[in-house]
Amino acid sequence: MMTLKRIVGVALVASLLATPALAADASAWAVDAKASRITFTGRQMGVPSKGEFKRMTATVRFDPADLVASMVDMLIDVASADTGNRAIDQELRRPKWFHAARFPNARFVTTAFQAKSGNRYEAAAKLTIRDVTRDVVLPFTLDIGEDRADPSQLVARASGELTISRLQYGIGQDEWKDTAIVADAVVIRVDVVARRKK
Repeated sequence: MMTLKRIVGVALVASLLATPALAADASAWAVDAKASRITFTGRQMGVPSKGEFKRMTATVRFDPADLVASMVDMLIDVASADTGNRAIDQELRRPKWFHAARFPNARFVTTAFQAKSGNRYEAAAKLTIRDVTRDVVLPFTLDIGEDRADPSQLVARASGELTISRLQYGIGQDEWKDTAIVADAVVIRVDVVARRKK
C-alpha cells in the first residue's frame, strides 16, 4: 500500500513530465558533424592560406523564441587542422602554433544571443585557444525548415564568420610572431547543420 507521501511524489513527477516545463529538450539540436564545416583563412607572405578543422563536437540548444535559454558549446580538435599541405599541418600541431599535445581543443561557448533583422543573429561567446580565453562576437544567419529526407525532423543551417588575432591567443611564437611573414588576422568561418524532431 502506497503512503500518502509516495502518492504525492508520484503525482508530482507525473505532472512535471506532462507539462511543457520540461520541454527544454525541444530546443536541443543534434549537430551533423559530417555536413558541418569549420574553416580558417590566414595570409602567408600576403597569399591567402586556407584550412579546415576536420573534427568537432557541439552541444546546441537553440530556440529563436527563447534566446535567453539558448546556448552553444563547441569543442574543436586543433590537431585535425587540414590545409592540404602535410608539412604545414604537422607544424600547426607543434608548440609554437597550437601545441596540440598540451592544448588539444579550442572551445567556443556562447554567453548571449541577439536577434537582428530577418534570419540574422549575433552570438556573444568565450573563445579559448591554447588556454587563452577572449570575448568574441559571431554574426551568423540561421535558417530552419523541414528536413526533406525526414519530414518528422527540422533541419537548421547556421553560417557565420569572425576575425581573430592569432597573436592574442599565442598562436605563432618566436620567429612566427613576425606578421610580415604570417598575418595576425585569421578569419574563422562556421557552417553548422543540425537536426531535431518536430
